[in-house]
This record gives sequence, C-alpha cells and structure tokens, in this order.
Amino acid sequence: MFGIVQAAKAALAGRASSSSSFWPPTTREASPTLWTGDGHLPSVPGGRPAADGPLTGAGVNALAQLAWAQLSALPSAALSLPDVLRAIAARTLAVPAHRRRTPAAPFVLRVFARLVGAEPDMREIYLALLTAAADRATSDDVHPAFLEVANQLGRDELRILAILDPSEAAPVLSVSSRLQHGGGSRVELRNFSLLGWRAGCHAERHTPTYLDNLARLGLVEIRPTRVTDDVRMFQEVEAHPEVIAARAAIEARPPVRVGPLTEAIVADVHYKSMFLTSFGRQFRSIAFYRPA
Repeated sequence: MFGIVQAAKAALAGRASSSSSFWPPTTREASPTLWTGDGHLPSVPGGRPAADGPLTGAGVNALAQLAWAQLSALPSAALSLPDVLRAIAARTLAVPAHRRRTPAAPFVLRVFARLVGAEPDMREIYLALLTAAADRATSDDVHPAFLEVANQLGRDELRILAILDPSEAAPVLSVSSRLQHGGGSRVELRNFSLLGWRAGCHAERHTPTYLDNLARLGLVEIRPTRVTDDVRMFQEVEAHPEVIAARAAIEARPPVRVGPLTEAIVADVHYKSMFLTSFGRQFRSIAFYRPA
C-alpha cells in the first residue's frame, strides 16, 4: 500500500522478532485473515460482510493482524477494523502520489490504536494526524506531542478549537465581587464566553473548563486586556443574561459593616482576550487537515 502500511509492516516485523510474547502462538494460529491478498475485504468475525476496498494485500493484512492480536478480546473494537482500514486508505489516496511518504512506524501504530473504537469526531482527528504525517507537504508540521494532545481533548473542546480565528482574539470575561472601597475580591463568574454556544457544544455550561484545558495544553493563552485595548468586542458577551444576572446578584447583597464604616458590595468585570498560541495554530492546522 502506501507509506502508512509500509511503516506498519516494518513495525510489525520488528516487534514480532524482538518479543515472543507479542505474538502468542495461540493468537497467531487463531487470528483470522482480515484482508485478502487481492486487496478485498472478506467477511469479518460475527458474520458482518465487508465491502471491497482499494487496498493492496500484504501490508494491510499485516496491519490488521497486528490490531487483531491486541483486540481479539474486544469484539466490538475488532469488528470496526475494516472500517478503519478503509478510512485510512481513502484518506491517503487523496494525497497526490508524488507527496506520499512513509511515516515513522511507532507513530503509525500509536495512531492506529486510537483509531480503533474512537468516536466519529475523534476518529477524524486521528485520521488527519496520520494523513498529515504521510504527506510531504505537511509532515514537518506534525509535532511529536500532537497525538498526546489529541488524546487529552474532548469533542466539545475540538468544536471550540475549530471555530477559533487564528488571527483574532476571542472575548472572555470574569465577574468578581469586592467591597466598594477596597479589600479582597472573589470571582463569581469565571472565564465566561460565547464560544461554547457558537461551537454547538453538547455541554455548553462547561465552556470555562474547556478553556482551562485548552490553556493547560498550551493551545490557547488567556490574558487580561490592556488599558489601551479596544473593548467593543466584549459588548455581546457583557450583555448576556448570565453576566447580567451575576452582576445583579452581587450588587443586591446587603452592605457589610467594616469597623465604623458600612461598605457596599460591588461587581467588577474583568476583560480578557484568548489567543491561539503558535503551538495551537500548528496543532489546529494539522488536526483538521484534509488533502486538497
């Protein structure tokens, strides 16, 4: 097949020769052939027929045997192997022949292990990483950490990442309470934004947590606005009912007696800007990569 299968085949040969425990005799004898020598899919375990595919035999069969050895105890995952192999073939076929290359075998196997049984949204990300690594035009942009980053992202976080503008900041704000004439403050509404709503997140209420995770992974940076920054982009966020309610709840609290003085409790709005980092921009371009 293409470089992806060659890399998998090489890894398979190396691991089989270096570790007798990786290929137990009973597994090797009992593992079914998931791909025939003429490039067509036979019926898979459980009687589910598989459609023909444009793949060549030896390399893909080796890849399937490798996966089956690890997944034979998980029938639902094993049954998805033909679909995964077809998806890999279709995606790599879209890469122009003169740009195809052989990715590193360990990387191929790590991505393949994630592909099997992945949710549709996550499968697209892993396919994009694998395709970008097999394309000479993008392979240098595939950072070694990208796979681990993808493993630590949820579907909603990927949706937010997809709508971020690489060249513009996204408005984020927090609302805190404090005594009118100074003293400590307490954050009442943290890192509120409209990103979860715009991205169509399933759990929109967790958007602040999603932003924390994106920042933890180094994909975005959230920093306070400067005095000279234009804050007009915050108008829509500041007018949101949840922000208005948070401010009203703070200012409705009774005054606090501090020594001889009575201090009112006031609400402060803190404006922040969220940017994609250079690492985040590079990850985003690879995670959503599709060959032209």
